[in-house]
Amino acid sequence: MQSILKDLEMLGGVQHGCVIHQEAVKASTFPSILNDNLTGMAKVMTQIFMGVEGMQRDHRELHIELEENLMIGYWLENGAVLALLADKNINLALIKTAVRSATAKLLDALSDSVPLSVPSPMPVELASAEEQPEVQADSAPIAVAEALPADVLNVHMEKLKLLLAEQIGPAARVVFGRAQNSWQAAGEPLTDLCGRLAEFIDNEDKRAEFIRRATTSLPKG
Repeated sequence: MQSILKDLEMLGGVQHGCVIHQEAVKASTFPSILNDNLTGMAKVMTQIFMGVEGMQRDHRELHIELEENLMIGYWLENGAVLALLADKNINLALIKTAVRSATAKLLDALSDSVPLSVPSPMPVELASAEEQPEVQADSAPIAVAEALPADVLNVHMEKLKLLLAEQIGPAARVVFGRAQNSWQAAGEPLTDLCGRLAEFIDNEDKRAEFIRRATTSLPKG
């Protein structure tokens, strides 16, 4: 897979690439110092594509705009994603054609590779009976969204979005809207939205910090 990624890097504007399968990075040309960031990105991209597929929509390309670059994700098959870091002015049509021709080789390489040990995703412990009292024991019940004026609710939505961006960066803009839509459709309380957002944070310590800060920022009933 490394050679296939190197071939893609020969196209103008492509800087680095990686292959993601089942939320794990299987091959990468990114600098090793970015491994932790790649793990989080792998989870975010996979969950976004799986969410779109669950809505029975055929959306196989994802763009995440960074400050100076563009992160492009291509949904391949069976939970596999190809992610490319590219210049913002890249020829997307050319890259898409190259990816299409490389897809079969990448999938073959994945099926032939020795399965790596992939740890089970860490559960988000927002609903834990032992931990919830640490946040809410001495406070009034958290208000439900329906009881808040729209302008007040929007302020708290922006706070949560900023807190999420501190943990996962620009990808927060992409995943927040999707989590908010599914949360609103389910008619859940605000604390459940915090839990949905926390699922996109791969690092356990950062996830716990986000849940703590997000929950304490919510309005009290």
